[in-house]
Amino acid sequence: MNRVLLKAAVLSISLLLLAATAVSPAIANISAAFKQVSAQTIMLLVSLPSMTMVLASLVFGKLSESMSRRTLFHVAMLLFLIGGITPYFMNDITMILVMRAILGLSLGLIFPLSLVLISDFFEGGERATIMGLQSVCVNIGGIIFSLLGGLLCVADWHNTFLAYAFGFLVLIFVYFYLPEPPKPQVTANQGDAAKTPLPGKVYFIESVVFLYNLLIFVFFTNVAIQVVGENMGNAASAGIALTMFTGGGLVGGLLFGKAMQLLKNYTIAVGWLLTGAGMALIAGTHDFTLLLTGCFIGGIGFSTTCPAFFVTLSVLSPPARVAFSIALASALSGIGQFVAPFVFEVVSGQFGQGPGRFPLFVSAVSFVAVGVLLLLQNYTQSPSSAKLNS
Repeated sequence: MNRVLLKAAVLSISLLLLAATAVSPAIANISAAFKQVSAQTIMLLVSLPSMTMVLASLVFGKLSESMSRRTLFHVAMLLFLIGGITPYFMNDITMILVMRAILGLSLGLIFPLSLVLISDFFEGGERATIMGLQSVCVNIGGIIFSLLGGLLCVADWHNTFLAYAFGFLVLIFVYFYLPEPPKPQVTANQGDAAKTPLPGKVYFIESVVFLYNLLIFVFFTNVAIQVVGENMGNAASAGIALTMFTGGGLVGGLLFGKAMQLLKNYTIAVGWLLTGAGMALIAGTHDFTLLLTGCFIGGIGFSTTCPAFFVTLSVLSPPARVAFSIALASALSGIGQFVAPFVFEVVSGQFGQGPGRFPLFVSAVSFVAVGVLLLLQNYTQSPSSAKLNS
């Protein structure tokens, strides 16, 4: 087995994870084409995939016990290509939304699968390095789909959906270079995979995953409001801020393997604190350059924390339950992001505040507070958690 091609095949799957963003540049064009449709309905073209993604993630664990990894991938890609490309031929917004829901189902299978495959093929420090590169590929994929969607929609909004033909390249590459991974060795006392209990530490990490995604999503929904609403810049400036976050994410992902070797089981806590530092700088400044610096730091924190979550879950979970624990984390990530706007609307309302700077301030304080608690919690960990250090 060629290890370079194997790594490339595993990582190429992650290029698809932000595919839903391909339609974002075309939202204004689509809205103009469907003048009788409300703006909220048009926005579902972006948000609906994340909702159905959660549903698919919830059943991934069960499917992974009865289907091979390659079969799961092929099913997911069939849904991806149908849900992604078919709207090119449509002029009915309801049917387009149905296809977007199908796209979300495919991403709900692809997301946990991309992480489970890393756990299947790699161990120790190599696993941590590949997990960091996975977050890099996620960001690169987001850039690819955003650029393709923007360029293709110039002539006609229908063309935007042709961006999903990129999936054919990934499908062909993975078909030829990704073998079926070996089945995890399950000891006799573990019994049926579905009955193998998960350690309490796994459920603790799952809850931290949910909270992190709830807090980080505030950045994506509020930074543009702060930049434009407080005259720090225009919509293009807000786009630059988001790009700086992505840039920080690329750097964080590239450095993740080394960072985890150095920080070991403190990686998650440090990631929370880095994210909090970035959010604090964003929420506390009125200077656009400093805001961009905060975005970059926050991106590094994001791409430090998220891979660390999945490395930790893959190490702490019994081999037969790794797929389930990663799928659960994927679902909780989506749920956290989905409920974030509603939670922060209530919190801001309690203090008589609106969207923009205040939610980012609350997020920053929460990140730092939880990060400190996680650091303290590591001092009292049982010796069994030391296997993260290996």
